[in-house]
Amino acid sequence: MEYQTEDQEVQEANRIAIEYFRGITKTEEEAQEMMGRLARVLQDDGAKLVHLGNVLFLILVRSEGVVEVHTIGEEKRPRDMANDFLELSKYLKNIGVKTAYTYAEDERFKKLAKMIDLPIKQYKADYEGMKLNVFVVEL
Repeated sequence: MEYQTEDQEVQEANRIAIEYFRGITKTEEEAQEMMGRLARVLQDDGAKLVHLGNVLFLILVRSEGVVEVHTIGEEKRPRDMANDFLELSKYLKNIGVKTAYTYAEDERFKKLAKMIDLPIKQYKADYEGMKLNVFVVEL
């Protein structure tokens, strides 16, 4: 297992985030804006970044034992992404999280849920005119 210094870890997290943001935005300015938003979110005590594989998981505490999860980055192979989510579930359970959820307009998490041996429930939701797929797991 390779260990990184805190500075190396921050550099790697920044690399993953900026590459991801560059991939989902049209301009460098938009990508940098998203980096700034991420930095502001992380100043909140209820926000944490968990780095697993080539993915950063933004964890937002919503209430005692409940977190909202957002993914930043991606793995080349779906199996690696599934393993990252399994590791994340172990980590969250270990720190006392009972319920974790995420949401997306698309259904990409549906395929991932089938690869993971966790009881994931899917719901449909309307939020500000958007049709969202909500995925909830009880740990």
